[in-house]
Amino acid sequence: MTIRSYDEDRDLKAIERIWFECGWLENSRQAAYLKDFLAAGDCLTATIDDTAECAVHVSPGALQYVDEQLELCAVTAVTTSRVARKQGFARELTARQLARGADDGAEIAALGMFEQGFYDQLGFGTGSYEHEFTFDPATLTVDVPFRPPSRLDRGNWRDIHASLAKRLRGHGGCVLRPSYLIKAELGFSEDGFGLGYFDGSDLTHFFWGEPRGEHGPYRIHFLAYRDAEQLMELLALMRSLGDQVSSIVLLEPPEVQLQDLLDRPFRARRNTRASAHANQHRSIAFWQARVLDVEACVAVRHWPGDEVDFNLVLTDPLSEILAGEAWSGVAGEYVVHVGADSSARSGFEAGLPVLHAGVGAFTRLWLGVVGASALALSDELTGPTELLGRLDEALCLPPARTTWDF
Repeated sequence: MTIRSYDEDRDLKAIERIWFECGWLENSRQAAYLKDFLAAGDCLTATIDDTAECAVHVSPGALQYVDEQLELCAVTAVTTSRVARKQGFARELTARQLARGADDGAEIAALGMFEQGFYDQLGFGTGSYEHEFTFDPATLTVDVPFRPPSRLDRGNWRDIHASLAKRLRGHGGCVLRPSYLIKAELGFSEDGFGLGYFDGSDLTHFFWGEPRGEHGPYRIHFLAYRDAEQLMELLALMRSLGDQVSSIVLLEPPEVQLQDLLDRPFRARRNTRASAHANQHRSIAFWQARVLDVEACVAVRHWPGDEVDFNLVLTDPLSEILAGEAWSGVAGEYVVHVGADSSARSGFEAGLPVLHAGVGAFTRLWLGVVGASALALSDELTGPTELLGRLDEALCLPPARTTWDF
């Protein structure tokens, strides 16, 4: 295996072939946007006979942690050709991209997973459940006025990216900075369309969907708004499509419990069970994250309750994968203080309780995805019962929701 940085003239066609083999591209129209996608970040390739057979792409961004922001290394594509499977290429390239991201100042990394387990080998821990609803838009009970929207198409990619970057974000909300990512994502979408509202030249709120047939389902890929009123206007706009569209697929916005806004949802679920438009509510955790900078991540937790001090003994699989490199993960011993001004420093302080954790489990704990006591049952985390209970309180947070699928 030879690892090298992506070069468009040399590698674009090879990576295009990989994406077709993975099923990520279906036609030449979609393939025309791959160039934009690869330009929106940093790509490493692994070669066989001087031809790229594996590629890992990352993009810079930010992740919201309650009221603070952390620098994000978003792993936006991991692809391996049919001739290079089970060679360790993807693991090696992803590890190196994480090291590059850490060197560039990223404090946390995140990705969408194809299956739980693979990225655990790189220290990633599973994120919060996302709630996906399939519902009849005519059953929305949102009774607010809405204006005729502006029609959006692929040519509005700059407006759409700017709107996503300015959208209302809660805990866990992500922004990916390169706008060419959105140009590519809209290009990959078959028959995609958008509806939204401008304030002058500023696209304040919108949704981008992909239709399937005359009656749907319509799958909403992007949803952006800056306050609750704008969210309600968008939902009212979706309701207006109900005369024709039988179902919409939407990830639940963090600001609402969507079931509250549906008329007789249990009846609708029963009556559509065998239909192509079956109303349903699915919960699944499809993204993962891992800490790249322990000190920076701990510092953004501001806890007004009883302070917690402990020793953290952290393990990280990158210490073996990247052994001998300048940055090889975050394994080590830390003295951690959780309070109004939280902190972590290298070292070990006698007399403090000790928490042992893998970096993936610690990331889940710190994000508030799963409490310490529960992680001690299901993940790589152990400590005294009293310490676990105190961390359950100090790291009790709203569900972390990225609201940007990548």
